[in-house]
Amino acid sequence: MVDTDPAATIGNEEVHDFRVAVRRLRSWLRASGPLLRGDVPRDARAALRRLARRAGAARDAQVQWKWLSTPSEPIGAPGSRAAQWLAHERSTVYATQRERLQRKATERWPQLATTLAAALAPRPADAPTATEGTLALYLAPALSHDLELARRALDRIEHPSQVAVIHRARIKVKRLRYLLETVEHRSLHRARALGQLRLLQDALGELHDAHVMSTMVAPLLAPRRKARREARGVAVRRPALRDLRALRAALRRRELAAFRRSLDLAGSLELERAWQYIASLAMLLGAPQAPGALIPQTAHAHPDR
Repeated sequence: MVDTDPAATIGNEEVHDFRVAVRRLRSWLRASGPLLRGDVPRDARAALRRLARRAGAARDAQVQWKWLSTPSEPIGAPGSRAAQWLAHERSTVYATQRERLQRKATERWPQLATTLAAALAPRPADAPTATEGTLALYLAPALSHDLELARRALDRIEHPSQVAVIHRARIKVKRLRYLLETVEHRSLHRARALGQLRLLQDALGELHDAHVMSTMVAPLLAPRRKARREARGVAVRRPALRDLRALRAALRRRELAAFRRSLDLAGSLELERAWQYIASLAMLLGAPQAPGALIPQTAHAHPDR
C-alpha cells in the first residue's frame, strides 16, 4: 500500500490484496501443523492475526461503500438518498481504518517480513533431515478437518436471520478454499472444486454484507431521541424515515436473494462433487507414497471478497 490520502483510495484494491495475501499465509502456516511450529515465532503469528483484523475492518467498510454507492439493483429515489448518505459515512470509516492499517503495517511489516523470510527459507543442503514427515502428510488431515467443518456449518443454515451461523459458514468455506489453493494438483476437478467454493463464499459474503448494513440502518429507524443514543457513531443528521425504510427494504431483498443463492449452491450436485474430490485428495495426500506432483502452490492468486 502506498502512503496517500486514505479517502482517495476507497475505489482501489490494495487493502483487499493485502488482506487476502495475509490470510493465505496464515492458512498455510495453520495447515503446516507442528512442521513449522518451532520455526515461526508465536509473536509473528499474532502480528499476522492483528494485521488481518485491521485490514478486515477497512475492507468491510470499503465493500459496504461500494454497494451503497452503486447498488446491484434499482432501489428508487428514497432508498438512493439514504444509501448515498450512509455511503459517505462508510467512506469516513474506511479512511480511518485504512490509515490505522497503514500505520500498523509501516511499524510492524519490515521486521515481520524478515522474521518470516528467515523462518521459511530453504534449509542448507547439509542440514539434518526433518523427521516429522512431509508437508503433504500435514495437509491431508487439515483438508479433511476443514472439509468436515465447512459441511457442518452449511448444514446449520436454515433461515436468513441466522446471522452468526451464516457468518461462521462463510469463514469455514473460505478457510477450506484457501487450504485447497495451497496444493498444486493439475486437475480439472480441482479447478471446478475451487470454482464452486468461490461461488458459495461470494454468495455467503453478499448475505453477510446485507446483514451488517441492515444492522447499521436499524437504530436509525427508531424515534430520533432514541436514535441519538443508539446510532453509535453514525451522524445524527440522518435522512428522512421514508428514505431509510426504502433502503432497509432494499437490503432485505438483497438478503433474501443472497440466501436463496447460497442454499442453491450448498445443495447443488456440483458442490457435492467438490466435497467428494476434496475428500479423495486428502486421502491421496495422506498416502505413504503420495505423487510428487502434489507440491505447495505458487500459482497466481485468485480474486476474493
